Amino acid sequence: MANHENLMAVRSAYDTVAETYSAVIPDTSFEATLDMAMVDHFIAHLRATADRTVIDVGCGTGRMTSYVGHAGLNVSGVDVSPEMVRVAQQLHPGMLFEVGELADLPKADAAADGVLAWYSIIHSPPTALPAIAREFWRALRPGGSALVAFHAGSGHHTVDRAYGHDVQLRTELHAPDEVALRFTEQGFAMRAQLVRSPRAMEKHPQAAILVDKPIAPSTLSPLNP
Repeated sequence: MANHENLMAVRSAYDTVAETYSAVIPDTSFEATLDMAMVDHFIAHLRATADRTVIDVGCGTGRMTSYVGHAGLNVSGVDVSPEMVRVAQQLHPGMLFEVGELADLPKADAAADGVLAWYSIIHSPPTALPAIAREFWRALRPGGSALVAFHAGSGHHTVDRAYGHDVQLRTELHAPDEVALRFTEQGFAMRAQLVRSPRAMEKHPQAAILVDKPIAPSTLSPLNP
């Protein structure tokens, strides 16, 4: 029940701010150079896959979806907020955007070569991470990769105003090693981990992990293959 209530709160908040969000953060110019280096490495790896298919999970209004698409990958976006999806479709009419949840993607098994979760787990408590890792594993083909970015730390804080609107939004901090562990427990192999210091406008360190779903079965069985 608590997870459902949190999901509804996140959906409501982003439905409220969708139009303003798209105007304030329209593209990738906000991202740090180190962050974009991780994204570009992820893209370069996926260019070598057969279908070049990527799911941008928690896509918002599609700014990262657009970046990945213009890099030559076959990308679609998924977001929990119907308003975010509506705005994304308006801004990027040639791309597919769908309503869905991190732990319940509207995609078939082994549908993608890559999953991008760019600051998408920041409203998910640590207890939700195993289910998210399982879902990414399900959606990825063997040999696929997932890139997950988030605010590094512990605990949470509540935002009551965002993008010019009064909202109630709980934001979670995640310990990088704990996020990595939740994915490797599922069977993923760690390829890279980034933790960088906060910039002037950031309150917390920022982190990203890049993990691969092995082509051959691991000697350690996944929790839920």
